[in-house]
Amino acid sequence: MITRTHLLAAAALTGMTALPVASLAHHAFAAEFDSSKPLVLNGVVTKVRFVNPHSWIYIDVRNKDGSVTNWGFEFGTPSSLRASNVSRDDVHAGVPIRLAGYKAKNGGPFGYATTIVLPSGRKVQTGSAPDAPPPPVS
Repeated sequence: MITRTHLLAAAALTGMTALPVASLAHHAFAAEFDSSKPLVLNGVVTKVRFVNPHSWIYIDVRNKDGSVTNWGFEFGTPSSLRASNVSRDDVHAGVPIRLAGYKAKNGGPFGYATTIVLPSGRKVQTGSAPDAPPPPVS
């Protein structure tokens, strides 16, 4: 006979086995980004993706030799961006921004954005990883 205690124990066991899987699905800042490689870049927004679990912003950055590199930066969640009063109207293709953050460990033109400065001069915190270092000076 199945008792209420058995059902509660089964539910608790199921929940405990699912917890490690859920926590492994989300990465920490240190898993992908290098806190010893801060970046401050000026660029023009080419694409923005307000998606969970992390939004992304892509900017064209002019290099010293005149060539252009398209950088991709992980942003905060859509809800954290809304809480900072950042919308698609603020960061859409063609908007020049200044971005501060950290370079990705993979060596490519990717990183983690901690703050952006909009054309109006408004500085906005865009990163929300709890283990990220403080924003580099922008």
